[in-house]
Amino acid sequence: MKRALRVAVAGHVDHGKSTVIGRLLSDTGQVREDRFDKVKSMCESSGRRFEFAFLLDALEEEQQQGITIDVTEVPWLHDGREYTIIDTPGHREFLKNMVGGASRADAAVLVVDVLEGLKVQFQRQVAVMGLLGIPKILVVVNKMDLVDWSETEYLRRESEIERLFMQAGLPLPQTVPVGAWAGANIVQGATDVMPWYRGPTLAQALSDLPPAVDRVEVPLRFPLQDVYKFDDKRIYVGRVESGRLRVGDRLRFLPSGRESVVKSIEEFNYPEAEPGDSIGVTLEDPLFLERGELGFHLSSTPRVSRSITADLFWLAPTSLTVGKKFAFRCANSELNAQVEAIESVLDPETLTQKPGNSLEVGSIGRIRLSLDKPLAHDFFKENEATGRFVLIEDYRVAGGGRILSDKRAYLSTELSEVTREERTAKFGHRGLVVWTTGLSGAGKSTLTRQLERRLFSMGVNTYVLDGDNIRQGLCSDLGFSDTERSENIRRVAEVAKLFAESGTVVLTAFLSPFEEDRARARDIIGVDRFVEVFVDCPIEECEKRDPKKLYQRARQGEVTHFTGLSSRYERPQSPDVHLRTDKLQPAEAVDRMMEFLQPILKTCKQ
Repeated sequence: MKRALRVAVAGHVDHGKSTVIGRLLSDTGQVREDRFDKVKSMCESSGRRFEFAFLLDALEEEQQQGITIDVTEVPWLHDGREYTIIDTPGHREFLKNMVGGASRADAAVLVVDVLEGLKVQFQRQVAVMGLLGIPKILVVVNKMDLVDWSETEYLRRESEIERLFMQAGLPLPQTVPVGAWAGANIVQGATDVMPWYRGPTLAQALSDLPPAVDRVEVPLRFPLQDVYKFDDKRIYVGRVESGRLRVGDRLRFLPSGRESVVKSIEEFNYPEAEPGDSIGVTLEDPLFLERGELGFHLSSTPRVSRSITADLFWLAPTSLTVGKKFAFRCANSELNAQVEAIESVLDPETLTQKPGNSLEVGSIGRIRLSLDKPLAHDFFKENEATGRFVLIEDYRVAGGGRILSDKRAYLSTELSEVTREERTAKFGHRGLVVWTTGLSGAGKSTLTRQLERRLFSMGVNTYVLDGDNIRQGLCSDLGFSDTERSENIRRVAEVAKLFAESGTVVLTAFLSPFEEDRARARDIIGVDRFVEVFVDCPIEECEKRDPKKLYQRARQGEVTHFTGLSSRYERPQSPDVHLRTDKLQPAEAVDRMMEFLQPILKTCKQ
């Protein structure tokens, strides 16, 4: 079943926008009788003529002031087709509401008073509709009764409208002359007063609009909102913005690059989900994903960038200048952004770009933003849901924009043209990470060094990462608190992943005391390339060995957050290799590791 066509209606204040909508509803019998009677009684008591606009305006303040402040959405059914009419504010002070209401529209109707003509606010609204990428725009030339239904006056306004749209680089709109209060050419034709007009009524023009874009046919985009953990179960929650998601689909997530297969759709317990469905899914692999990750099918990869070029509609009362910083939101991604450059500013009177170094409230400009983290997204013209964003300042929306194509900004998601298979064939083995974990003094470094020598002698490309060569460089800025230990392991995992992608068998020797950090490392590296080795030794034996006198220093208070004493160690529950080094000689322990690794290496050589 096709969704309702969303039509935003906008116009300069007092040009009759809400009256046009009220007439559409009234003349098609879609106004409740009690609502009609209430408006009639209110107008009579105040000594004014019947206001069709009040059939729509919901706020008492609006009825008193005669303006639309908030965005109102009403359903409308005509000629067997469903619509959602979005009444957006016309007053300049309520631009933010107008932009918000129009941002989700499939089409737009702009209303202009034939007497007053194209005010700056109307010109700004044309620019906004273009900025939002609304594919189809109709222009209603209203109040034709005030110019005695003059064809000359209508053609004059039509010419001005077409010139404005050409200046904005937009397709020419269809224009429809109407007398909204009288109901002329809204639903019923007006050949009696406008015999010169041969075009459709407004209702007919709306019926002729193309259907809404079927977002099921657009590539899958599934932005994560959150991850819920129930015991060992992880549910990845979000809304399908486009495409179709099915059980059994292989998904990749950016910016992390992790991937797995959809095991179930929890929310509906259905085998698939479509655009607009808010769902939870489980995956075959317990990936460590964060809010803002963008899920997609491998056949349609989004862009990843730390810098974007965008058209921005500025809403804040203070000026936008180069160097200003904001919170940045795109789909469910939340980052920090800084204005890197203001490339041009749109002149609202001519709708042409001109040089500028700031944006004022209600203005549109082309800017470049730098982001503090990689952003997964699409160009706006490809996918609106993942190609639009807002800037937040002091917890309020300061501006909204669309992401444009800019080849300077995008990071490649392909690390090399040499495939994993080619590296395996070249080295005779694929890249692996042998992750050893255990208490200080358990023998991790001793075993990994001996294993490195054994593998190297077999012709295996191998290397050891341990605390000495990582803490002195890459992680020299980190201490030993729980948070810093977790970050240390994350960095090690990312480095080990790169080594493994190059075809190296990486051996690590880190305490990595927390199960969640080890699981995260496994996820970063990939479950098919991760071998966990638990170097298990009682703490009493470890303290007897104490080659670096760390236990002694910890008991004397010289070393804080010491694992096994003042900081916890979470034992692996199901390691690939479990070595009791208080009962095994180093050579025996290495033999055990080789027994596990040799079938893998042998398989890779075949």
